[in-house]
Amino acid sequence: MTNNSEIAIVGMGPTGASLANLLANRGVSVAIFEKQSKSYPLPRAVHFDGEVMRTFQSMGLGSEVSETSLVNQGMLFKDSDSNILIDWSRSQIIGPMGWYESYRFHQPDLETVLHEGLNRFSNVRTHYNSDVKNIIDNGEDVTIELESGDRHISQFLVGCDGAQSTVREFIGEKLTDLGFMQKWLVIDLILKKERPDLGDHTVQICDPISPMTYVRGTGKRRRWEMRLVDETISKISQEDVWVKLKKWVSSEDAEIERSAIYTFRSSLVNKWSRGNIFLAGDAAHLMPPFMGQGMCAGIRDVANLAWKLAAVTNGVNQGLLDTYESERSSNVREFIDLTMRLGKVINQTSKSQQETTKMESIWPSLGPGLGMRNNIEGQLVPQFLSPELEKADDFSQTGFYALSNQKDKLKSLELEAWLIKNNISDALVRPDAYILETLPKNKTQENINQRFDPTYNDLIKAVPSRKFVG
Repeated sequence: MTNNSEIAIVGMGPTGASLANLLANRGVSVAIFEKQSKSYPLPRAVHFDGEVMRTFQSMGLGSEVSETSLVNQGMLFKDSDSNILIDWSRSQIIGPMGWYESYRFHQPDLETVLHEGLNRFSNVRTHYNSDVKNIIDNGEDVTIELESGDRHISQFLVGCDGAQSTVREFIGEKLTDLGFMQKWLVIDLILKKERPDLGDHTVQICDPISPMTYVRGTGKRRRWEMRLVDETISKISQEDVWVKLKKWVSSEDAEIERSAIYTFRSSLVNKWSRGNIFLAGDAAHLMPPFMGQGMCAGIRDVANLAWKLAAVTNGVNQGLLDTYESERSSNVREFIDLTMRLGKVINQTSKSQQETTKMESIWPSLGPGLGMRNNIEGQLVPQFLSPELEKADDFSQTGFYALSNQKDKLKSLELEAWLIKNNISDALVRPDAYILETLPKNKTQENINQRFDPTYNDLIKAVPSRKFVG
């Protein structure tokens, strides 16, 4: 049997499900192929940030995701005597993204929201138990051949199928090691009773002998991560797990939901696409979890790619898709590099270091791609609020909108101060919340369509509107 869609997605984790929601919300027909029979029921990723929440907002699921998440207190790096070395506490008020800076979540809960979000659309087909046997790109379209014998034809295919990506293998690409590889034991617990003494901050115990991470999860969930000195260990008994946890918690306090040994690594593909086939998320890059940015990076990938795919399926020149790799690669590389530096701190800092350092979030710019990079183009724009607390990203159904010092619905002191700080009168924002173009203060006309580069007009008109926002 042969089926057709405009976009095929392999992998239905958070990255693939987010891409499907973003595309379907713009009217693009989507087919998703997941080799498992159902969603994985145990915890994995546990953190996302305010930028990622903006992406959930853009697909009309911001409130639903927020309801199942916990606002994160931040992270403290301590030595083995509990002296704070690095303080990365996160603000508990709404931040520059129009949401809180940092959230904790339970991945099965998030996937439930994303999967139920797909039920809003008639243009999505989900195929579980679908092992990909072969992928053929003839230059015009992509054919997926499944182990079941079924075939599916799409205009484009996106591999969101994780670190062991089948799609990456089919396009002949490999992950390039960036120099970090360690075995860690990850233990997820559910508390049987309240333990406020454990704290709400994530804590990184920096120790060259036995580095460890404690994570405050949603509800009664707590996580410990411990580096394994013996790299040959592949399995640990429950008894040994409790021995390792005895300093903090016992079997009387909690039950083990999951324990697993992971190899934390940093890697990146050289090429993010071949022909009509693209990679996103862990299929394209991996990083250690010390910043909680692994899943975030995958969501950023599809936020960048989705509106471009929607535009191309609606008639825009396919060359637009060439900007995906160039824009995303350098952005994710900054997160990987900082994560590796933090990993070295966790693994090497001695307890004699006493001075506390404050740490701030990073918001890397996009690499070269769509538009010029003259000023702040390519940077992530703050999400300003109207006097009625409406979010700026919701004002436009296409996701393109202008920030201006002219009187409009968004007029606010915060916006005016931002324009003055950057010495501009206007900024054109893309659907993924990055700045496409800015105008200096001395260039103003009455008509907004005449102020910005007219070559963008056809692109903006071709990007399909979103059905749901907010």
